[in-house]
Amino acid sequence: MRYSLTSLRFGLILLPAAAGLYVDRIDHYDQYTLFILLFLALAVLGRYFNASPVIITAAFLEFIISGWLCQQYGLMMVFISLSTACTYLVLSNVPLRYILLGIHFLVLNVSLQGYDVLWLISANFLLILIAVFIGILVNTSGSREETLRLYDELKRKHFELEEARSRMQQFAHQVEGAAQAEERSRISRQLHDDIGHRLIRVKMMMEAAIHTVPQDNARGMELLYQIRDQIGASMDEMRSAVKRMNPGRQLTDAYSLDRLLEETGRETGIRTRILVEGASYPLYPSQQVVLYKNAREAITNAIRHGHADEVDVLLRYGDHEICMEVSNNGEVAAEEALAVESSGIGKQGIGLSGMLERTKVIGGTLEIHRQTPFTVITRLPVYRKSEIV
Repeated sequence: MRYSLTSLRFGLILLPAAAGLYVDRIDHYDQYTLFILLFLALAVLGRYFNASPVIITAAFLEFIISGWLCQQYGLMMVFISLSTACTYLVLSNVPLRYILLGIHFLVLNVSLQGYDVLWLISANFLLILIAVFIGILVNTSGSREETLRLYDELKRKHFELEEARSRMQQFAHQVEGAAQAEERSRISRQLHDDIGHRLIRVKMMMEAAIHTVPQDNARGMELLYQIRDQIGASMDEMRSAVKRMNPGRQLTDAYSLDRLLEETGRETGIRTRILVEGASYPLYPSQQVVLYKNAREAITNAIRHGHADEVDVLLRYGDHEICMEVSNNGEVAAEEALAVESSGIGKQGIGLSGMLERTKVIGGTLEIHRQTPFTVITRLPVYRKSEIV
C-alpha cells in the first residue's frame, strides 16, 4: 500500500507541476519553482516520519502552500492539493482523518473562490474520489495485513504443535523403554527364581533316578515321571514368558488358522490345507476371532459328523470383503444340512447357529453349500480407514 500511495502522491505533484508550465501563464517562474520544490520537499520528508503530530503538521503546511498555489496559478494546482490526502487518510485515528478531510475541503473551496461553480464542483468531486480510493486501499491493506498476521499466528501454532508432538513422542518412547526394561527385569527374575530353580531340582532328581533305577525300578520310574512333569511345567512357564515379551502377537498366534490346521492334522491324522487368494491385509481382532471360531467349528463338524479325512480352507482377500471357505470330503450330516433357498439358512444345529450369530454380529453372512464337497462360507465386510473417515 505504501508504494502505491507514494507513486500516486508524487504523480499528483510532478505531473501537474510540469503541465502547469505549459497550460497556465506564469509570470514568475522562480517563485513558482520555489513553492513547487518546497511542497515536494515536504512530501519527501514526510516519508521518513511516521509520528501522527509530524504528519498533521506537514498536512497543514501543505494545505497552506497548495491553497496559495491554487489562488495564484489556477486549477492545475488542485491536483497538487489532492496529493496531501495520501498522507492523513492513512492515519489509524479515524476521527482525525475526517477532521483533516473537512479542513482540506474548506481550504480547497476557499482557495478556489472566484472560479466557475462547475470547476469548484469538479475539484470537490476529485477530492471525494481520491478519499474513497485511498479508503478502499487502506481497508484492503488492513485485510491483507490481518491475513498475514493470522497466517504467522497459524504457522507459529503449527510449530508449537509439532514441538509438543515431538516431546510427546519422546516421552512415549521413554515410557515404553522404561516399561520394557521393567518387563525384562521381571522376566529375568522369573527365569532365575522359578525356571532356574526348577531346572536345578530336575537335575538333582535325574541324579537320584540314576542311582535309584538299578536298585528299585518302580521308585526310579516314579522319579522319571516327576522329572517329566517338572520339565513340562518349565516349558509352559518358558512359553508364557516368551509371549509376555511379545504381547502384540498373542492375539494373532491364539487365533491363527495355520496353527489350527497344523494342530488338527497332527492330532487327528487328517490332511489339511490352507490357500490364500489376493493380497493379504491386517484384519480387526473381531474378524480374526470370527474366522478362527467358524473354521474350528466347521472342521469339528466335518470330522465328527461327516467323517472327513481331508479339509481345505480358502481365504480370499477382496477389496470390500474377506471370504473364508472351509470344505471337506466327508458325508453331509442330516442335522448340519442346508436348504439352499432365497430365505437363507434353514434348520441348523447348535454349532451352525453359533457360527451364524457371531458372523452377523460384525455384519457378515454365512452360507452352507450342501453339494460335495460340503462347504461352509463366511463373508465379512472390510472397512478401510478412508471409508471410516
